[in-house]
Amino acid sequence: MMRYHISEKAMFQEVKNESVILDLESGEYFTLDAIGTRMLQLFRAEPNTHTVAITITEEYEVGFEQAHTDLIALLDKMVSHGLATKDEA
Repeated sequence: MMRYHISEKAMFQEVKNESVILDLESGEYFTLDAIGTRMLQLFRAEPNTHTVAITITEEYEVGFEQAHTDLIALLDKMVSHGLATKDEA
């Protein structure tokens, strides 16, 4: 099982129903829609992908596998941009 960690160089700012992640080193920024924002809120509070996916299925009309796959895709994209890291748990 992989464990993800959000980088300290990633600044997360919510704006209405969306959010912006700013890379403090490069100045690049990325936007998230409402569901991506919620996923990241939950993950920052409890960095467990399984727990976050369960909560997403309770809050939105989506199955666990889809919620978990989408969360992992978001975190992997953050890793590819240096905004998160991952390691084996």
